[in-house]
Amino acid sequence: MKVFILLAIIAASHALEVTKVTGTTPPAVPCPDSLCKGKADGNFEYYYYGQYRRNYFVQCSNGLAYCQPCFPLSLEFSQTCNQCLYSKHDKCVTTEAWEPATTFECPDKCPHRGPHFNGNIADPNNPHQYVACWHGATVGCIACPKGLLFNEKWNACLFDGKYKTEPEQRNPYNRFY
Repeated sequence: MKVFILLAIIAASHALEVTKVTGTTPPAVPCPDSLCKGKADGNFEYYYYGQYRRNYFVQCSNGLAYCQPCFPLSLEFSQTCNQCLYSKHDKCVTTEAWEPATTFECPDKCPHRGPHFNGNIADPNNPHQYVACWHGATVGCIACPKGLLFNEKWNACLFDGKYKTEPEQRNPYNRFY
């Protein structure tokens, strides 16, 4: 009986730990525009005063820095692949060249969440992107990687808006997946 209770406690604490890692907004990191000094538009590894954070990256746009976490934080940013991977040394998930999005509509949704809101909001007009907020202001919209949909509850771009990995092909004649 004691073993069963111990296993139940371990399982419950693991469930809480997973929720804590995947369900909360990652902590903010210092993000001065000087991180983009002399850099072209694009994404770069996060180094601040010699401190390297493997699960964050800096998005530079017109000399302005936008520091973003990989999500979930267990992922690492690969500058070579320009994406967050299980290990920055893994093979790239896609070989398509990245170009910063230059023009797309971005609704100003952040002020509605209050002046202290930091996080991401689903774009009600485009499920392939999300609205980034900082202190209640709309920072901009960020496009999900090709084919993924943003899920606000999980704060992530996912396959079909629900899956971390691409689902197996389903039988179109089987209505009960």
